[in-house]
Amino acid sequence: MQPMETLSDLLQQLQGQYRIYDMGCRLSKLSSTDFKKFEEGQKAYPLPWLRHAWVGILSWSPTSPKLGASSPTIWFLKLPLDERGLLIQAARDEFLNQLLETIGTNMLDEQASAEWAEQLKHSNLAFTPDQARMAAFHAQASITLEQPASRFYPAVRSYMSSEDSQQNWQELGLQGFADFAMRLDQQQQWQQKISQLPAAVLETIAAQLENQKLDHLVSKAFILRGEASINDGEKVACLRAISQSTDAASRQHWLKQILDKDNMVGVELLATITSKCSEDLLKPDLMGLFIHQCAADQGVFNGLVQELMYQPKLRIKVLEAFRAEDRSPSVSQAIGVLMGQK
Repeated sequence: MQPMETLSDLLQQLQGQYRIYDMGCRLSKLSSTDFKKFEEGQKAYPLPWLRHAWVGILSWSPTSPKLGASSPTIWFLKLPLDERGLLIQAARDEFLNQLLETIGTNMLDEQASAEWAEQLKHSNLAFTPDQARMAAFHAQASITLEQPASRFYPAVRSYMSSEDSQQNWQELGLQGFADFAMRLDQQQQWQQKISQLPAAVLETIAAQLENQKLDHLVSKAFILRGEASINDGEKVACLRAISQSTDAASRQHWLKQILDKDNMVGVELLATITSKCSEDLLKPDLMGLFIHQCAADQGVFNGLVQELMYQPKLRIKVLEAFRAEDRSPSVSQAIGVLMGQK
């Protein structure tokens, strides 16, 4: 047996299958190759958030769960990163050593994995996803394991396809919305529903759709809802929903309207752009507008701009915005305070 120096080494030696997901700003699959390079210090984590890599690991027996195999093993780990976005390996090494001492490589044995799961609760690398992210993870797992959607799915699917937006929406389950979002290829022409959704439903479905690449028709419906609303909460929901849309041009056009220098943009919208739409900030004009809006509050500027600087590609764009000749006096002052603190 080869020596196990990383979690990737351990996972590759399992007598089973596994998937790795980023659980930070959204739910997205990580390739085993990229995760291994990250663990070996060859590559920065692609989607850092709050200076950590938030990872969900799903492993299961190769026997189909539909044929009576044991329950899958699920871990949620937050791995600390340095200022370059690279793994702080000492924390991972300590965790791996504890794991090997406790259950060895027998992760798929129910008794052993249950024993480790109990100990994992006390690890400083463990975390519990919020309810929306947990629902998304379970919806993804059901597809990966070829299991049916939850019992909440039919009611949500019926609601989203009906013309009555007020009918019994309070009784719909969060897991049903997650299953709906994870199965968009099975849904029929539901974008006309978006303009009529109650605010609570809008926020619930948006938190699930941020994990999906919406087509231009659905994305346009959310943009129209967001543009028409005077409520920042609804704008945030619509922005989250379209954050991975294939129609990047329309999303970026709306972001320019939101960040216009004549507007006063609230911290919730700015934080949403940081976490959900950071790729759009690679556009110099959008980064410039974003930096300008953040500069209205030094605390917001420090927190959000530093978060962007933990992502190598965005760090370059932030520094370019800092050096822009046309930056405003407020931006210059905010930069000075930030650099003075650093």
